[in-house]
Amino acid sequence: MTQLIDKRDLGYDRLARLPGAEAFLADTDRVAESVRHTLIAEEGKVNRFTGHLTELRVEGAPAGLAERAGAESTDGDYIARAKEYLSSVSAAIGFAAGEPAEFEADPKVTVTSGGMHVVSLQQTLNGIDVWGMAPKVWLREDGTVDRVVGDTVSVPGNVPTMPTVPVETALAAGAAKAAESVTLEGLLGTDELPALDVSDGFRRLSSQARNDQPMTFDKGAFDEAIPGRLVYFYMGDTVRLAWSFRFSRAQGAVQYHALVEADGMTADRAAPQVLYLQDLTNHVVGGLVFRQNPVETGFALASFPLPLSDYPVAPPSTPMPGFPGPWVERQNGSVATVGNNVQAVDGDTGESFKVDVDAAGNGVFAPNPDTPEQLVTNIFFFCNYMHDFFVMLGFNEEHGNFQTVNFSGLGVGADPVVAQAHPRPVFGTANMLTRADGLAAEMNMGLVADTGRHTANDAHVVRHEFAHGVTNRLVGGLHDANGLREEQSRAMGEGWSDFFALTIPNFSQEREHTVVGDWVVDDPAGIRQRPYDDRYPGGFGDIGQVKGGLDYTRIHNVGEIWCAALLEMTRRISAELGSKERGYRVAWQAVVDGLKLTPKNPSLLTARDAILRALKDLKGTSFTAAEYTEVRTAAWGSFARYGMGFDAFCPNASFVGCRAGSQPPPAGHED
Repeated sequence: MTQLIDKRDLGYDRLARLPGAEAFLADTDRVAESVRHTLIAEEGKVNRFTGHLTELRVEGAPAGLAERAGAESTDGDYIARAKEYLSSVSAAIGFAAGEPAEFEADPKVTVTSGGMHVVSLQQTLNGIDVWGMAPKVWLREDGTVDRVVGDTVSVPGNVPTMPTVPVETALAAGAAKAAESVTLEGLLGTDELPALDVSDGFRRLSSQARNDQPMTFDKGAFDEAIPGRLVYFYMGDTVRLAWSFRFSRAQGAVQYHALVEADGMTADRAAPQVLYLQDLTNHVVGGLVFRQNPVETGFALASFPLPLSDYPVAPPSTPMPGFPGPWVERQNGSVATVGNNVQAVDGDTGESFKVDVDAAGNGVFAPNPDTPEQLVTNIFFFCNYMHDFFVMLGFNEEHGNFQTVNFSGLGVGADPVVAQAHPRPVFGTANMLTRADGLAAEMNMGLVADTGRHTANDAHVVRHEFAHGVTNRLVGGLHDANGLREEQSRAMGEGWSDFFALTIPNFSQEREHTVVGDWVVDDPAGIRQRPYDDRYPGGFGDIGQVKGGLDYTRIHNVGEIWCAALLEMTRRISAELGSKERGYRVAWQAVVDGLKLTPKNPSLLTARDAILRALKDLKGTSFTAAEYTEVRTAAWGSFARYGMGFDAFCPNASFVGCRAGSQPPPAGHED
């Protein structure tokens, strides 16, 4: 992802510059006395950029839904409880007396396999989102609050509520920047994206009673209609009112998020300043099907769908409506690479691969290798496999998975993965666009020109990209699936994806595979800086630096540190449990449950804590209480091995100021 414009001062230390801002840490006891239970705030869990806590632990809170004993609590009940509770402890998080602390909730409550209910909130003021400030509240089944995690910030009550820069003027400024020629930095080299002509402007498609309400413009020279809305943008020493836009280009190769000033603070309001412009698309280099790639598995027949016994995860203990569902639908005597989960098509023609069925209703996709039909079939197979794999780990209809029809009636539906296999190179080589629940995701796989090999035939690449969709929705929340915007957050998106791409095949292999994308680039070293073995050299303290020949100033490279730590955790848990099968399944479940617990825009340390808590909640189901002690030690040791011990620190989720730590948590510490 190309770094473009970010006017924030991410090195800004609010605690150091505002005397008394740290007083809320000492004020925790007073707030605890008012709510009549224990609150635990740690100085190391403060975002120095915002000056607010990123985690407030709660002990002894009342069961907020106890009065509903015997009745089934609704998502609305948990949301109301979360908002009420956050308001009651806002002073312990960092809000001063009288400061507005307003929040709106994602209407969908996420539930981990351990039964923790997670409410995703968005900070607002005057009905306008405070950009990037989106905490989560963890609640137990009975409504008892366990923790508040994520970023908030103090916003002055006198900030402007109405723009002085017209939205059309701001849109023109943002579009001009998004339309410029740009070099996309991929792992196989670079792609040059030519400039667009945006001189024809944009027509507003929606009409609002007030100018500060969300609106939509036609796509103009871009690929999709352009949404626009007002946000407050915290920059460190100031808070700006800004117009937010999203611009899509080159069939999903680039999706810019732009913030353009709306408050007219620059000298020329006719030429407003672009405060933020980032490409948030996930890029990676990188029937009869190849189950891994043409070298490792060859071309062989696989059933559509696969039996659940073919997956490395345990089938669900209780039946789920419509699962496992058919991958294809029979229509008019034929089947095509179109189903409830995935719609796979040729990227040039937009056509699926269709074959006839016999009198018994059987059909076989039997394309010749290296044809457009074979690429479409293979991407269809990989994406459906990943759909079913993640459903069994809890990324199901209720939690925003990708399906046209949700048979349970939960979630929104109408959002399969539209997987396009392009018979030529595409910008970025491969990418995945994830939209909010109810809007289809889009995957694009292209040819690697230097090797003549296609990413649709490489399970590493497709699994990596599909996992981006999972992490974007589970961390980002179903409302916008956009919760990985800060540098460390985006890096973890790459690390999570590599973790799943490697561990799925490694589960059934005697020898651990530790490189990603080696087949598609025809290089045994793969596409990362070093193999992901137990000698991987980078660590948390290296973030933002070039050290020992390794460059940790880049998003993908920092993601390697996160992936290395997760792989080490998987190895160590497997060793402690004396079973590779159990170890992998515990690690996968803890990572997916951890994603549900992780707030938007997390640091590596925030996501670490979510995984550790997820492990605690698996006690008694995935392992015994006695085994939990060893599993917890293994997990903490793995993170400490990569500089993310209990004493590690970072001031925010940027690459600035990361300090390594190697110590285990003190005795008595609760994850």
